[in-house]
Amino acid sequence: MEIADSIPSFDPAVCRGDVPLRVTRIATGSDFPVAAAQLFGNVRLDFPDRQNDRRRLASLPLGDCRLSQLQAGIHTVHGDRVAARSFDPDALKLIIQSDGHSVLEQNGTRSVIRDNASIVYDPTQPYRLVNKTPVRLLMLQLPRERFTQVVLHRLKAPLLLRQNGPASILLALMHSTMAEADGTGPATRATVGSAMIELVRGLVEAGLASEPETPVPSLDLLLERIKNFIARNLSRPDLSVAVIARRMGCSPRYVFRAFEQQDVTPAGYLWGLRLEKAREQLQSGGEKTRSISDIAFSLGFSSTAHFSRAFRDRYAMTPRDCRRQP
Repeated sequence: MEIADSIPSFDPAVCRGDVPLRVTRIATGSDFPVAAAQLFGNVRLDFPDRQNDRRRLASLPLGDCRLSQLQAGIHTVHGDRVAARSFDPDALKLIIQSDGHSVLEQNGTRSVIRDNASIVYDPTQPYRLVNKTPVRLLMLQLPRERFTQVVLHRLKAPLLLRQNGPASILLALMHSTMAEADGTGPATRATVGSAMIELVRGLVEAGLASEPETPVPSLDLLLERIKNFIARNLSRPDLSVAVIARRMGCSPRYVFRAFEQQDVTPAGYLWGLRLEKAREQLQSGGEKTRSISDIAFSLGFSSTAHFSRAFRDRYAMTPRDCRRQP
């Protein structure tokens, strides 16, 4: 499907669904980067030229997933989504590229995308997508809770999928869905979305089955153990890298190394998690009777002044103002 030049430009209100116009959301020209950032996460797009006429984006919600069709000139996508929030429930992404030559770089892996190649990756792992030529592609955003922990662990690096029968069926379904989008109701679109998710799950599992088994890297296991330990001990004011290292039976250097791939320090992760838990409790109806100081001390802050300052630096509001929010 080619997106006509007569299609109106992207409107953020339309993208959010606030304006009940057509089902498919459209962005063209200079609105393309804005739409991409709103639909696909905290991405940054670098275009070496100003030929906005090459940029087209159509996006369609399909129940639990979202299907988008893009075409653009040479550009680079920087996905610096997550470092400090690797637990963020971002959607997985499937790309099927019909035209163009691209390279996806993530966690030391370099994957070439061209000639209708299908690739799945996890945008919560920082990545860079270099589109070396003008490109045309379909993207499907998939809910991560529909995939196993084994799959999510493997997707710390991109996974190229086989170009077989199920992949051809998926591609045909994606094209026809985009073409008929505005003639279908929400229930039908949700059913189609579920069918696409199941097709992708089958393709991913087949792709994993064809790979040689590799043990889970020791640093990944260490990071998982550290995060579990931190979550259970947020109330300890003495929780530090030294304490964590002693509990894990390793040196402090290995604790820092475990967090390196997520571009966050152990202390940054610890205090970030404490502040998030504090915000959750401040906004929880069941915690309204608890004082702010009680919440602060229960999460390991040494003083209410320290807590208020850190909270304001992160959320641009005081704990008291956060509690007053509906």
